[in-house]
Amino acid sequence: MFWRHNRAAFAWAVLILILCGLPGSNFPKLSFLEWLRPDKIVHLILFGVQSFLFIKGFSRQNSFLALKQNAIRWGVVLSITYGALVEVLQTTIFIGRSGDVRDALANAIGALLGLYFYRKFSKKLAV
Repeated sequence: MFWRHNRAAFAWAVLILILCGLPGSNFPKLSFLEWLRPDKIVHLILFGVQSFLFIKGFSRQNSFLALKQNAIRWGVVLSITYGALVEVLQTTIFIGRSGDVRDALANAIGALLGLYFYRKFSKKLAV
């Protein structure tokens, strides 16, 4: 039951790891416009979807009652933690990548946006 409801969230996590592990190109540094760079938008989207999928999956599964009752908390915390871990992996393991505190912050904001959209649309998505 747990895996059936969370398959999409874990598949998405693997996709994030693959995408964030690929060698990246260097973008010019624009300190004032740093948050308008496309990679920050990608981070918001990736971790927004991640958070949304975890919350949805955790709230629908029945294998772990505490996880079901705290689906929002665990979904957001797991997504933020995973976002930070990805940045650490980019710094320490992935070749041609470098972790960035601003990316970790964008990941966390994305996770919170996932919560926002879950609350906004979860009733409409209940099937």
